[in-house]
Amino acid sequence: MKNKNPYQALLRGKVTSAIAQARAAAHMTHQGVKGSVLEILLSQLFRPLLPADIGVGTGQIIDAFGNPPSPQIDIVIYNKAILPPVLVDNNVGIFPIESVLYTIEVKTTLNSRELSIAELSAKTINTVYKYLPGKLDEEGNRINHSISKPRAVVFALNTDLKANGMTEAERYKKIYKKETHYLGAICVAGREYCYENDEHWISMRNEEDFDEVLALISGITNTYRGVSDSRGYPLLGYYVAPENITSIITPSVVLPELTVKCIQCGKELKTIPTFAGFKDLTINGAITIPSLCECGGKLTSEKGTYIIKNERLREINPI
Repeated sequence: MKNKNPYQALLRGKVTSAIAQARAAAHMTHQGVKGSVLEILLSQLFRPLLPADIGVGTGQIIDAFGNPPSPQIDIVIYNKAILPPVLVDNNVGIFPIESVLYTIEVKTTLNSRELSIAELSAKTINTVYKYLPGKLDEEGNRINHSISKPRAVVFALNTDLKANGMTEAERYKKIYKKETHYLGAICVAGREYCYENDEHWISMRNEEDFDEVLALISGITNTYRGVSDSRGYPLLGYYVAPENITSIITPSVVLPELTVKCIQCGKELKTIPTFAGFKDLTINGAITIPSLCECGGKLTSEKGTYIIKNERLREINPI
C-alpha cells in the first residue's frame, strides 16, 4: 500500500519491525515468552509511536478507596501529569486509576477464551475502582463530576478465526450477548481492527502493511486528550498522606476572647467567635452570638469597638 506521506511511511516501518520481532519472540516456549513480547511491544511499538506527553507501562491499577490492586495489566497508557505512577523500573509500576487512559491486553493468539478473560479484566477496571474528584466549582471547592473511564483494548499477534470469516467484533458480541460490555476495540496485527462507535462495531480488515495497527495508534492519539481532560487534577495527597496518626493543634495566632452575658440569667462565658462571610468589618456596639445560654437566653457582649478580619475577631476596644 502506498504511504500518503513520509511520516506514515516511517511509522509503518516501525510497526512492521516491532510486529516481526514480537511474533518471533512468541514462538519461544520458555516461561518468559509473554514478558519478551510485552517488552518488544512496549519499547518498539507503543512507546515510540505514541505522543510524549503520555506514559506507557505495565503493572497494576489502584484507587484511593481501599480496593485491592487489579490483576497485572499488560499495557497501561497513562497521563503522568494527572497523578504519577510509582514505577519499579522504566516499565513496571502501580498506576492510580485517575491517570489511566487506556488498558491493553496482549494475546499471542486470540481465541474465545482469551477474549472472555480480557472482557472480565476490562469489567473489573470499569466497575470496581473509584475516582478522586479533579475539578473545582466557582468557589474553588472540589466537586463530583463526570469522567471518561479507561478505554479497554485487546491487541493480538494472531487469531484462530479464519480469514474472511467471522469478524472479531461478531465473536465478541456472542460473548457479551445482551449484557453490558467493556471492551472498546480489538486489533489483530495483519488482520483486523474493530472499534465501537455510536453503538455500532466498525471492522477494518487488512492482510498486509499493518494498516490496522496504524488505525489503532491513530484512534488512541485522537482520543486520549478527551479522556485525560475529563479527569481534571485530583490531589495526590489522598494516596500519600498517612492515616490514624495523632494530631496536635496549636493556634498560629492569639485571638482575643469575647466575654458574653446571658440577658436572661446573667451567666457569663468566654468564646472565640467566627464571623462567616465577613472579611473586613468593624462593629461599634454590642455583639450577640448565635449560640444560646443553657437557660435559653441570648448571649450578648458589652458595647465596644470590635474589629473583624478574615472572618475572625482580631481586636476588642471597650467603650
